[in-house]
Formats: sequence, C-alpha cells, structure tokens
Amino acid sequence: MSDALAPGTILLGYAIEKVLGRGGMGTVYLAKQVSLGRQVALKVLHPTRVKNPKAADEFFREAASAAKLNHPGLVGVHDLQADTVSGLYAFSMEYVPGETAFQLVSRQGQLPRGTALTLIAQVASALAYAHKHGFVHRDIKPENILVVDGRTAKLLDLGLAYNRLGSVGGPQIDRNQSSGRKLTIIGTPDYSAPEQSRIPDQATTASDVWSLGATLYFMLTGRTPFDGETVIDLIVSAAMDPLEFPEHVTPDCRQLLELMMAKDPADRLADGEEVLVVLQQIARGETPVLPARAGTGSAALDPAGIGSGGHAQLKRRVMRRRRHR
Repeated sequence: MSDALAPGTILLGYAIEKVLGRGGMGTVYLAKQVSLGRQVALKVLHPTRVKNPKAADEFFREAASAAKLNHPGLVGVHDLQADTVSGLYAFSMEYVPGETAFQLVSRQGQLPRGTALTLIAQVASALAYAHKHGFVHRDIKPENILVVDGRTAKLLDLGLAYNRLGSVGGPQIDRNQSSGRKLTIIGTPDYSAPEQSRIPDQATTASDVWSLGATLYFMLTGRTPFDGETVIDLIVSAAMDPLEFPEHVTPDCRQLLELMMAKDPADRLADGEEVLVVLQQIARGETPVLPARAGTGSAALDPAGIGSGGHAQLKRRVMRRRRHR
C-alpha cells in the first residue's frame, strides 16, 4: 500500500501536486507553497521512519547541510518545517524541472564526449564550492545529478554530506561493531571510492572525485566502471582491478578518468577544484596531468588512503568475511 500523499493535500503550508521521487529518507513531491504561490520540491520524511529519532535527526541534518550552501550548481533549500505532535517533517527546495543523468543515459544511451564533459565540469564547479566550505558529499552518482534541457547540471541530495569543519552531517559509524562481522557502507558501492567502501569515515574530497569519475565513466559508456556478483565482489574489484575502456572512449577522457579514479588517493585529483583545472587542460588540447601542488601541502587533502598496503588489508578483510559466511 502506497504511503504517498494525495494531490491536493495541504501539508505544513504546502499543497501537494504529485510525487517526483522516492529515496531512503523520504518522498519528494512537487508542491506549491501556499503563502507565496511558488512551486517547490518538498521532501517529506517517510511515515515508517517518523518513530525513529535517528531518522528524524538525519532528515534535519540533510536540510541543514543543503541550506548552508549557495551555488547555481546545487539545489537550494528554502524552508524547514516540523510538527513533532503529528510527527510530520519536511523541507522545501527549489524545483528544477529535468531528469537525472541516470535517466538521461538510460533514455538515449551513452553521451557524446562534449556533453558528458560539460555536465561533469558543472558538477565539479559545485563540488569545488562545497569542498571549499568544508563539505564532502559522499554519494555522487548519476541519480543525484539533475540535468536540465540536456545541458545544465545540478547536484542533488546532500543527505550524506559530511561537514569537515563542524558537526553537521558527521559520519554515522558504529565503532562497537567488529569489522569482521559487519560491513558498514555509506554511499553507493557502484560509485564509491575504495577508501570510502573500506572505512566510511575516511571519505574526503578525493573520495568525491572518485565518485564523480565513476559517474563520468557511466555517462561515456552507459555502464558502471566495476562490477561483481555481490557487493563485496564489487568493492574488491574497485580496489584491485584496473579501469577498462571501450574503444570509443577518447585518450584524453581515459587519462582524465585515470586521474579521477586512481586507487591511491595521493595519486588522485584531490577535490573539485583540481578536476576543473584538468578539464581546462583538456579544453586547451593539453595532456591531462595532476596539477602542481605546493610542497607536501596537498597531503592534508588526501584521505588516509588505501595504497598498496590498504588494498591488501581490504582484500584480507573481505576474504575473512567470505570464509565466515
């Protein structure tokens, strides 16, 4: 039985028009703000999660994370509403008509090189802004990129955003759980960096770059960069296997993807700003290379990575998990 609100329902000052999408935390509706007469995207916490205080806290955290940022490539938050007596929680965002990058590729197939790079550049600009303000998104994927008219991209869903400079959006890790007994995943495994899959609270700006690279790979090829029969197999493949490219992927895009998805974060583009620098190199017809970094200062931007030793540690951990199944 659907828990969707019927069109015409008035909720916390908003008139529901239709469902736009559903996620793990709530349902997003197209709605009209009655007081101002404007259309908004209204995210309402799932009724099944209202009784869970942690879910409500996460919901407010998502709104607070998004509201802190103001960039044309990020969907802005207008308002946060809560009625604790009735158990209703919602926040409104700007409504941007369009389709996700996943829907776009599913509908028309792999994107032309120029279109894909243009969309990725716009998302990289939004990421550079978020990274500069201390945020790590942690769930960049085609489903979280809204494409308007096939040429303008906006980054969605800051629900997993981690503010490195404050308490908003901190990682949710149960440190009492034995790593050999429980694998905690934050983000989407198909697009998560190896270090994020291994230890979620080590996700940093470079982890976002990996995810953006995996999204670019999907745009260019119509498939994810790594695969596996199980989530564990997928995580191991992403950590251990080299990238493989279809013949139509151009050399400059291959080089860009290698820089965005290097296994060791120290060899990877560090943040959205560095992605923009390399995209500018490509636009000038230059060979993509890691931007120059002053001294060893860039090390602070790199996560506590999983270089060759980390890869082996991840593999040992996964093999132990398999033996105990």
